[in-house]
Amino acid sequence: MDNETFGKLVREYMPNMYRLALGMLCSKADAEDAVCEAVLKAYENLDRLKKQERFKSWIMQITANEARKIYRKSKREVGMEHVDDVMPAFLDDYHELWDAVMTLEEIYREVIILYFYGSLSVKEISKTLHIAEGTVKSRLSRGKKALKAVL
Repeated sequence: MDNETFGKLVREYMPNMYRLALGMLCSKADAEDAVCEAVLKAYENLDRLKKQERFKSWIMQITANEARKIYRKSKREVGMEHVDDVMPAFLDDYHELWDAVMTLEEIYREVIILYFYGSLSVKEISKTLHIAEGTVKSRLSRGKKALKAVL
């Protein structure tokens, strides 16, 4: 893959990457850091990508991993009891829905964001989060049920 194609694909998937990171981290600054780190790591490891068709799930997996690193680091540095203070509203036409998604437990929030906002399949989510497909399906189901209760 050449640099131009890489840049085009990154620009195309950056909103999905940002939504995923924001959903995992609940902080705009941390989400931006995770996306930047993911892009850098993807570029450095571009030779590891075997098929260009898998770019989306590959870059989303890298983004999720970078977000987890930042989450673990911030959890050690600052108590997570203040997370509600920094939870942003996602500024788009679906901000109420986004706010409801942000209230979900992290395990449900991840799969909901990847499935509905990231347009990944159950199989791709399974690979991205390193969990079984059945686990993805049950988390999606429970996440939707929790969303329904909130809404």
